[in-house]
Amino acid sequence: MDIKKYIIDQKKLDLERMIIAWQWLAGKDKTVMLITKMGHLLLTDAAGILYFLNTEEGSMETLSNFQADFFNNKLSAEQYFEIFQPELIKDLEAEGKQLKEAQVFAYSRLPSSGRPIQLKNRQAANVYEYFDKTGVLHKELNDLLEAEQAKQEKL
Repeated sequence: MDIKKYIIDQKKLDLERMIIAWQWLAGKDKTVMLITKMGHLLLTDAAGILYFLNTEEGSMETLSNFQADFFNNKLSAEQYFEIFQPELIKDLEAEGKQLKEAQVFAYSRLPSSGRPIQLKNRQAANVYEYFDKTGVLHKELNDLLEAEQAKQEKL
């Protein structure tokens, strides 16, 4: 898999800015390693641990204790497909959707329960706006869930 087809060029981007709105989930000790065309992040920390920040789900998972595993093809095929979503990118590009510099594919409306996920619901979005908006939105959703759980525990 040629990952250059599935990531955006980040040379001119302020990578620290990408994760400011996600610090509630990622913490302050992570750095951006890669930005996928689908708007997800691969992060690392000082210990070299590799993380996947899924901006659609508002979740983060540890992929490997060793950042080098990513480049040495030591992740599972399923992990690479989850990170890069090559079939979805292929379908979006087949529909004529292309990214310009500093853009990712984003939902025009985030999917919610009961609403089908459709290609027409994806559009190119400014990378900074996308990470800011999705980080804030998922923080608010997380806070609502935590408040509801606390309320239920009191009952």
